[in-house]
Amino acid sequence: MKKFKWEKLWGDRRFLLLLSLGIAVLLWLYVTMSVMPNTSTTLSGVPVDFDYDSAKYTTLGLDIVNEPSYTVDLSLSGDGSVLGAARASDFVVYPDYSSVKGAGSQTLNLNVKIINPDLENRVTATIERGRRTVDVVFDTILTKTLPVTVETSGLHIAEGYSLNKVSSSPSEITITGPSTEVSQVTAVVAPLSMEGELSESQLVQVPLEMRDANGKTLDLPYTTMEDNIVDVTVSVYKQVELPLVVNFINVPSYFDVNTLQYSLSQETLLVSGPERVVNNLTELSVGSFDLSTFSLEKDYQMNVELPDGIVSNENVSSVTLSFDTTGMSERSFNVSQISVINVPANYQVEVTTKRINNVVLVGPEEDLEQLSAGSIEARINAEDLQVAVGTQTVAVQIQVPSNPRVFAIGTYTVTCNITSR
Repeated sequence: MKKFKWEKLWGDRRFLLLLSLGIAVLLWLYVTMSVMPNTSTTLSGVPVDFDYDSAKYTTLGLDIVNEPSYTVDLSLSGDGSVLGAARASDFVVYPDYSSVKGAGSQTLNLNVKIINPDLENRVTATIERGRRTVDVVFDTILTKTLPVTVETSGLHIAEGYSLNKVSSSPSEITITGPSTEVSQVTAVVAPLSMEGELSESQLVQVPLEMRDANGKTLDLPYTTMEDNIVDVTVSVYKQVELPLVVNFINVPSYFDVNTLQYSLSQETLLVSGPERVVNNLTELSVGSFDLSTFSLEKDYQMNVELPDGIVSNENVSSVTLSFDTTGMSERSFNVSQISVINVPANYQVEVTTKRINNVVLVGPEEDLEQLSAGSIEARINAEDLQVAVGTQTVAVQIQVPSNPRVFAIGTYTVTCNITSR
């Protein structure tokens, strides 16, 4: 067996390097544990925890409204064997809330606490000079929901068009902040301003403003809105002036409506609506007038019937229908001529009423004077009947075919006996 030669080992550079490293580590451990037991160092950038010990102010109904963010540098001293491994997470730096009694801005001292059990009683920590206090604003947090008011003073509408309405999405906004700020806000406004003249509807995004009771824009540092921008729909309608017309119903087939002299309290109406709808309109109806309800001494209120999407620019919903009855009068007749038309082939209709008394006719006075009962007919249209075997009371239409300027008013009935063939 070869004899181990120490001289050769001591001449190996790799052996000497490892030996030197081991000796250095042993010396460092000796110095830190025995020679330098009170080692010191600095830990930088430790964040301040504003939630720690927060019960001292939350129990007063307060909250921090300025959302501060601070870091500090800690001076550490103590056992060198653990000091080198210390991290920011081993400590908590927090404001001393014991002096907080109510709302307002306060300057608070900062405290530091070791939260790693391995460092307790072996390390001390202090905040280095420079930042040992923080400024914190306390207040009661309020939430308020307000409708969005769209301000249209910055809009210019083209001639022949009108601003129908504006709406925002969302239509209301919730604001949150300290009570001293939120209490000042009375309106959330979307100030709408667009270049040029509008002749069609638009969808635009508008930034929001918080305003006080005097309409002044508020710059509130601690109050926030759930949305800062809203979508505003601007609805622009085309204007047009259209004639108003009356539709007459229950008019005998022979009667000429043009012989009636009538007028409306307003002959035309200024309306507006979507351009594609307005362009297809030539007139507006004021409803249907039942000629059988006519009276010589009466005016009638007629409702203006606007098509879907059309609005009145004059705030008019009804007009007065008046008849010029100069030279007209009424006269009563007893009608014996009663006929039935359009009888189904499998039925037979027998009129059992022989005469209809006191049928009132209206027309020019000279025409009524020349009219005889023989020229008046009561007509039953069997197509309008609920045909069933038995006796029925049915309505009749009074006809004066020989005179297109005379018509009957009121309603009249006869009794019929219906049998099957």
